[in-house]
Amino acid sequence: MNDEDDKAWFQRNLSKSVSDYAELYPSLTRRLEEIDASDDPYIRQFVDDLIAATGQQKQARSNWFADRYGLSAREARVAMHLAGGGSVADYARRYGLSEQTVRSQLKSVFAKTGVNRQSALAGLMLTSEFPKAPGSS
Repeated sequence: MNDEDDKAWFQRNLSKSVSDYAELYPSLTRRLEEIDASDDPYIRQFVDDLIAATGQQKQARSNWFADRYGLSAREARVAMHLAGGGSVADYARRYGLSEQTVRSQLKSVFAKTGVNRQSALAGLMLTSEFPKAPGSS
């Protein structure tokens, strides 16, 4: 195996493992981003790989959840952010929106999903029967 083969193998296996772990711990990506501020290049590369793997799983779950409940991409992104432990204020800051705009999107998400609290939305997202990726346990 060469370095590229090794890296591809690592990425595939990491993605499978991390996706299951990220479902149990939705704040994983945010915490990895904090660790990524390290000055050690080996730690940064490792964390970049972990973040990429969780991002792929997060995007797949977001797309599936949006399709299931008829959410727009923005509504699904707000829902995923909140399910991951984020706040309305953090989301507004990150995407350059007013908190009122985010709350309006959240109200639309509540109407489409049938829940009326952020904690209930997070529970719904985390307990919905998201199909597992091929090869994951």
